[in-house]
Amino acid sequence: MILPTIHFPGNCNEAIAFYEKAFIVTEKQVSLYRDAPPNSGMAITEDMLDLVMHANITICGTKFNCSDTQKEIIPGNMILFNVFIETENEVRNAFENLKVGGTVLINLGPQFFSKMYGSIVDKFGIQWQLILK
Repeated sequence: MILPTIHFPGNCNEAIAFYEKAFIVTEKQVSLYRDAPPNSGMAITEDMLDLVMHANITICGTKFNCSDTQKEIIPGNMILFNVFIETENEVRNAFENLKVGGTVLINLGPQFFSKMYGSIVDKFGIQWQLILK
């Protein structure tokens, strides 16, 4: 499954509330950076605690992931794709192929939310987050 992901520059909760007024939102789950376990490996600063680490919302039947990011937001770089993959071999295959000519942001490895996760910007400038289901 591939889910579109939208990054926001610190106003993700505001955006979700806005979309809830504009569309029919049937599911919503929001986790803040303060909710991350202490051993998450993320560098979380005091000013990030109330920002959205990860949110799931379903708008008009389509699932989206949303989060706040510390990266500079430029129109066009706010969207990436989370790919939920069934097997470790499929994750490795996708990672190895996507990294050719691309940039590895996070090497494949375990995370607190998945046994295997990696993030890449491919040679076309598209960011992919590969997540073992």
